Amino acid sequence: MRLQIRAGFAAALSLLGACPASAVDTRLLPARPAYARDAACRPVRIALPPSTHRLPGGALVSPRPADIPVGQGDSAICYAYATADMISQRVGVAVSPLDVATKFYFADPERLSAIPDKALQAHLKSHPNYLADIAWARNAAEVSKDRNPGLEPYFDKLEGGEEDSSALLYNIGGLCEERDLPSHEGYSHFTKRFAALRYGAPLRSPRQCFRDVGASVAGLRSPRADAFNAAWLRNVDTLCRRRPLPVPLLPVSYRVASSQLEFMDKVAAGRGPGRAEVARMLAMVDYALDHARAPTIGYSWYELQERDPKDPDIAADHSSTVIARRREGGECRYLVQDNTGEYCARMRPGVRERCEDGRVWLLESELRRTLYSVIYLR
Repeated sequence: MRLQIRAGFAAALSLLGACPASAVDTRLLPARPAYARDAACRPVRIALPPSTHRLPGGALVSPRPADIPVGQGDSAICYAYATADMISQRVGVAVSPLDVATKFYFADPERLSAIPDKALQAHLKSHPNYLADIAWARNAAEVSKDRNPGLEPYFDKLEGGEEDSSALLYNIGGLCEERDLPSHEGYSHFTKRFAALRYGAPLRSPRQCFRDVGASVAGLRSPRADAFNAAWLRNVDTLCRRRPLPVPLLPVSYRVASSQLEFMDKVAAGRGPGRAEVARMLAMVDYALDHARAPTIGYSWYELQERDPKDPDIAADHSSTVIARRREGGECRYLVQDNTGEYCARMRPGVRERCEDGRVWLLESELRRTLYSVIYLR
C-alpha cells in the first residue's frame, strides 16, 4: 500500500514556467490549465497498451492474465503498479511495475539534472527541492518483517512509495517493458532468484562499495542488503532491453491529505476537505481523462472490499489508475483499474456487480468519501 507523504510536497502542483508560444511542446498538456468538471459526465475511455503480463511458468488460468490488470500479488507497492499504468498509457507500451519500484528506491536522482530535455529541466527548476522530496519519500518506505527477522532492506521487502517521485525518477535510464521484467503476481517470477541472493551470498564487508545502490538513502541500505540489491539491479539491467522515453514524464499532483490515514483523521476532527477541494480533485480527474491521460488516485481499498475485523490496517491506503468515465443511474461513475489481483467475487456487495475483471466502476459519491489525491502526467 501507499505510505504517508510529506504534506508540503504532497500539496504542490507540478507547474512549469510560462514559455513563448514558439517554444510550446505540443506533446505536453499546458502547465497551468483551468480545471472544470465535465457537468454532463460525457463517456470517455482511455486506451492502455496491449497487455503482455503472464504468470510464472505460463500456467493456464481463468481469467487469463492478459484480460486483467497486472497484479501486485503479495507485494505492498501498489504505488508502483498504478504509476506503471499511468506511464504505460503515456509512452504507449506496458512498462514493468518492478522496474518503476526499482528506480524509485535506487535510481540516482542527481542524474535527472543531466537529461537534455528542456521541458524536464524546466520542471526541475520549478521544483528546487525535488532532491530532498525524493529522499524524504524514500526514507518513508517501510521494511517488511515477513521472513525477514533482521529487517534487512532487501528490494522485495520494501513497502510503500509515492507516485510523483516514481514518475519523475522514471525519466532516468529509459523504459523497461513488462514482458522483459515480469511483475504479474508481484515478485513471483523471481522467487528462486531472490532466495539465491538472500541465502546464497555471504555477508559483505561494510567497507565494500556498491555504487549501484549508493545514491539511495541510509534507511534502504545495509551491508547484506547492499549486496542483494546491487545483484538485483544487475539482474534488471540484464533482462531489460531499454529504450528512450518518447516524452518526458512530468507529474502534476494535488492532495488534500498526505495519506488515507491523515484524511480519516481530518474528517474525524471535522477538518475534512471542503466542497471546493473535492471538486478540484474530481475536475483534475475529468481534465486528465478528457485530454487522453490516465490519472492515478489515492483512496481507500475498503471502497472495493469490506475490511476484515481482524485486519489491523484501518485505512487501507491504496492507489489506482482511472481509465474511464460515464453517467449511469443518474450519477457519474469512474472506472478504476485495481492492481491487487482480487477477483470481482470478493468485492463488497454492490461493488462486485460493477466489477469487470479487476476494473471497477466506482460511483462519484463513493470516491468522494475517501479520495485524497490526484496525479496525472502532462
